[in-house]
Amino acid sequence: MEPKDVSKKHFYISLVKSLIRIAASIALIISGIPYVVMAGWLLGIAEVLGIAEEL
Repeated sequence: MEPKDVSKKHFYISLVKSLIRIAASIALIISGIPYVVMAGWLLGIAEVLGIAEEL
């Protein structure tokens, strides 16, 4: 198990990256193209799990 980086800088950078990925997944979902929508949902779910793992 890797030690967590507890610095505030790391946390804020990770938060911004997560918000960008969530925004991208929402953009894919609202595109309306079936496979792209599915990709958006999968990206969003993976990002939520990544956030849960960091916490």
